[in-house]
Amino acid sequence: MSPFQFLLLLLQVVSGTSDPIRPYPIPKLPSTSFLDHISYIRHFHDDHQWYLDSIPFVDFPDKTIQEVYYYRASLMKRHLKFSHEGHRWMFTSFIQPVGQGGKFQTLPGAVPHTILETRWFRDPNFSKDEILLYTRQGAESMTGVLYTHWIIRAIYEHAQVTGDEAFLIAQLPGMIHMFDLWTGQQDNHTGLYFRSPVLDSQEYSLTGYLTAGPDGVPIETWNSLENDYQLLLDGPPTYRPNFNAYMVAGARVISSVAAMTGDMDAADEWNVIANAIYSRMLEYLYDADLNYWVDVVRETEMVVKGRQLQGFFPFRMGVGTDDHFIRGLEESLTEEGFIAPFGPTTLEQENRYFTAKKNITYCCIWNGQNWPFSTSHYLNTLAQIARENRSPIISADFFYDALSTYAKTNYKDGVPYTAESHHPYDASWSADTSNHSEHYLHSTFIDNVFSNLVGIVPTLDDRLEIKPLVPHTWTHFAVESLPYHGFLLTIIWDETGRHYNTNLQGLAVYLNGEKIYNQPSLAPCNISLPNKTRSVKALANFPRFDNILANPNSPLGLPKVESDYLFDDYGSRTSQAWKLNDGLLWYDTVPDNRWTTNQSFTPTNKLTVTLPRPRTFSSISLAVFDD
Repeated sequence: MSPFQFLLLLLQVVSGTSDPIRPYPIPKLPSTSFLDHISYIRHFHDDHQWYLDSIPFVDFPDKTIQEVYYYRASLMKRHLKFSHEGHRWMFTSFIQPVGQGGKFQTLPGAVPHTILETRWFRDPNFSKDEILLYTRQGAESMTGVLYTHWIIRAIYEHAQVTGDEAFLIAQLPGMIHMFDLWTGQQDNHTGLYFRSPVLDSQEYSLTGYLTAGPDGVPIETWNSLENDYQLLLDGPPTYRPNFNAYMVAGARVISSVAAMTGDMDAADEWNVIANAIYSRMLEYLYDADLNYWVDVVRETEMVVKGRQLQGFFPFRMGVGTDDHFIRGLEESLTEEGFIAPFGPTTLEQENRYFTAKKNITYCCIWNGQNWPFSTSHYLNTLAQIARENRSPIISADFFYDALSTYAKTNYKDGVPYTAESHHPYDASWSADTSNHSEHYLHSTFIDNVFSNLVGIVPTLDDRLEIKPLVPHTWTHFAVESLPYHGFLLTIIWDETGRHYNTNLQGLAVYLNGEKIYNQPSLAPCNISLPNKTRSVKALANFPRFDNILANPNSPLGLPKVESDYLFDDYGSRTSQAWKLNDGLLWYDTVPDNRWTTNQSFTPTNKLTVTLPRPRTFSSISLAVFDD
């Protein structure tokens, strides 16, 4: 059958206004209306309706955290990609395609962060489709053995917010497959998993510096011709505490989900696997002198003496959570350790290899620069400790200071912004390449706001547990239309009851627009919720529309878009017609993502759309960018 074609004639665009008509349906759930939602996003230059339909709205006294929250929502929107009818939604990591990206430009190391960020969005399919990329054992699943990741743990944490236990259980075979893909990276002698730091997303890290000098000794001078610079970049195969903690956490999740199916033999088997890895971690990777998790080089079993921020990752994964581990973490929270004006640093500052300023042009070096990826885990660990009052140092105030530092790091030239790595002492990004690093998606912030600051402790049970970590000076805050277990929650803290005109003093919780709880203080609370089964099932079965024009391989293959005009931007020819159907949509001049009629001398221009076969479609959506 010949390809099906139709034409679009485009007039020169003079100005544009937002069209409230959307090509995608969303479930109509009732909610409250204490906040004027449009006022929080009016400054965005793109599709306001998407935000109104998709995100929870927050109002905080700390306007920096609030501003970064809405920016990070826009960052997620920039990376949201409709691949094609089979895989549907996913998230890119870099704003433009990169060589290390998977078939659809996802990166497994970043995927758990996107799952956690979007588990709080109205459309559950954003995160579900991303999960299915890795659990359906297709081509995208195979890229999971490239970079280390904690996708299995993230799938479980996703279900704790959505409440969709059926979806979680359905992923069990895929989670087992994902876990087993790493068998070749497990050492038979130690029982530990190994990976070169570069494939743990942490190139130029301490392990490389300690092994890349002449004859495998530590580096003495940076510019010695005797250094092995490839080894310095990659690092040697190494037993790393974060990677092994990912595997322990993954095995525990598989055990828990197997138990949910009633297969207690499998549950016990996977629990044994988790405990075996953890016991080897304690034997090999916990340094008694430092009281901290460390790397061990596989070939020589050399202990990498030095604290790296990844030592906070196991606690984040629920691995090594006894009090003595907390004491070790506390010891690193000094200005000689990880605390810096734009920290935390990725390597303790008293280490001889700590580098505050990059000494190479390569994008990222993880021996001192601030890395949002690590900061996300660091904040989660601090929050877990603070809300249980398990440390005299890691308190609610300490967590809030750390979150505030993270928020101010997410700026450039006074405007919210995220790139790859940040200088620890200066208000500037150290890895920020044009048309590449902008709006880098390799971390969380939205999730830190809801599960750390606001204090929601997600659970599969029919209840809402809240343990806020907001400052005692806050007299008010609001979270409105927050998806949880198939409902929409509103959480209001109003000390006087007059700030939001609720006429209720204290903490109030609303479910689908109806008040279900009120208490006078911000003390922790545990609230019973209606059974989630019916509401979760209704969301899961809600009709979906597909983008039949999207092509993840653009400009190759079908569907395709061609034009009778191409703007030559000083020879760069970046404004190609295929960018109209690559599944991505953002409204920035740089990085580019558009076709334009700029400098066309004809009154109309023509786009030819070619589909692989005749199709019935309900609407055509054209996004207009007026710059």
